[in-house]
Amino acid sequence: MMSRKAFCAALLGFAFAGASAAAAPAPLPAEGVLRQDLQDARWPPDIVRAADRYVVGYPQGPSVAAARSMLDLARQSARALDRNVRLYRGDFQLEGASPEVHEDVRKAALADKEAALRVAHVIRDAENGVAFEINRYVGWLQFAAALGSGPASYELALHYRKADQPALAAPYELRAEELGFTAPPSLDNIRK
Repeated sequence: MMSRKAFCAALLGFAFAGASAAAAPAPLPAEGVLRQDLQDARWPPDIVRAADRYVVGYPQGPSVAAARSMLDLARQSARALDRNVRLYRGDFQLEGASPEVHEDVRKAALADKEAALRVAHVIRDAENGVAFEINRYVGWLQFAAALGSGPASYELALHYRKADQPALAAPYELRAEELGFTAPPSLDNIRK
């Protein structure tokens, strides 16, 4: 019969062995699997995680330079999303959209401000298999503006002006000017 002290020591040994086995990192997926995960990711924080896993796991891998570049660009996009932009993971998974729209979503996730603005316009115009949703449209304009798009900033300012929300429009008008966007002359001043 085992003494109480020996039993407790054995139990602790099993507990520590189980904890160290649970703390062991999961085996690294094959390089091709991580590369495909990186290509399939659309949400900027998911791209950051996938690129980081690839760079850390395969520092000499054939796609490490591309993964590092995607990591930097996705980090820029993730920071832009933190700037009062109302877009969520689902907004980067546009169901029923054409391959061109999915490609623009991917480019936007990698900090392409023009692609983000094109996605906003596809949503606004309900084109390429994408339904119009005002909140999604505004979110994509906010994202494009946060990435540095002057036209998106101006369009967002116009949206807020039409919605009688001048306090929300003013910062976007200023942002458009800071980005070098020149608004077209208003036709209201030329009418007879």
